[in-house]
Amino acid sequence: MGLSLKSDKAITGSAPESPDRHARQEHGPRRYRARINREPVLDRSRVQELAGGVHSQGRLLEFLDLFLVLLPSRVNNVISALDSGDHEAASAAAQSLASSAAMAGAARLELVAWLVDADLRVGRMDRARETGRRLGPDASELASALSRLLTGA
Repeated sequence: MGLSLKSDKAITGSAPESPDRHARQEHGPRRYRARINREPVLDRSRVQELAGGVHSQGRLLEFLDLFLVLLPSRVNNVISALDSGDHEAASAAAQSLASSAAMAGAARLELVAWLVDADLRVGRMDRARETGRRLGPDASELASALSRLLTGA
């Protein structure tokens, strides 16, 4: 009786790159895809709360306009840092994006950014990259929703 030095491969009988293992690795982003899709692109109640907090319709419009102007660069900061493998920069950029998205009522974008950051914090760079692929399309959808809101359409 002692410590067994057999590899997992010998114990399970499966190769390291078996389909089962690959499915487990990819399960993460799929696991929360439904959760992401349930989040509204734009939470109008949060925008109303923000409107009450700024005490001015004009200031609210200025904030949302500025948010829209900065949105592409904030998304690109996260994606670029993920692509270059810079965990710290990606985490900081994801946190910044999540915080500003929360203030603007961008519920889905906020969630995706927080999930990217959470994956980075536990060392799941591949999973963070996969989740981060949603940022561009989600930001585009948000920009359309905010533009409709701002124009009253």
